[in-house]
Amino acid sequence: MKNKLISTAIRQFGERGFDGASTRDIASEAGTTMSNITYHFKGKEGLYRAAAEAIVQRFAEVSRHQFSQPVPPDIDAATRIERVCAVLRTIGAFMLSDEAEPLARFVAREQQSSQSVMREYFQRDIAPMVDALKQHVTILRPDLSAEDVNATVFFLLSMAISLRSSRMSLCMFMEVTDIDDRLGAQVLERLEATVREVLAHPVSKEGQR
Repeated sequence: MKNKLISTAIRQFGERGFDGASTRDIASEAGTTMSNITYHFKGKEGLYRAAAEAIVQRFAEVSRHQFSQPVPPDIDAATRIERVCAVLRTIGAFMLSDEAEPLARFVAREQQSSQSVMREYFQRDIAPMVDALKQHVTILRPDLSAEDVNATVFFLLSMAISLRSSRMSLCMFMEVTDIDDRLGAQVLERLEATVREVLAHPVSKEGQR
């Protein structure tokens, strides 16, 4: 019941926001009573935080298996690029999935708040993955400053993550009503091609100017 309340809350908070969603409606859809929300989460705010934490943990699970094995410091560039491509392709595929829709709606609202409750969960669960990507990019692109490495990782992650938020635009551009497996595979191929291009071609001094 606790997990059912969380999944229901993710959808309703994502669609209506914190103020618009009611614990009464969440409990009703989950097939229980409001007392169960009080018992498990101490109230609406606790349920909201539990929903936010569950989303971050799910995002972390999606990418974690790509980093489950330690990376030897002396691996070659091709292997590093494969590692980065694998995690970004995995994230991109997840964002194209139906499972990601209610999660992405919730996150989209939270992204607009400088006081997001998700910040602490991102620091705990997502930061290790981001740090691993930064390490790979730093080694693959020694021409980049630390600031440029951060910007590059942000750009690469944004490409993968935005596949959900830009789904409608993607459908309009591709002149389809939805992204099926075939089109999804094409999009992921282009994502990976862009990642390889960014990681394999250092910018010349002339290019930087």
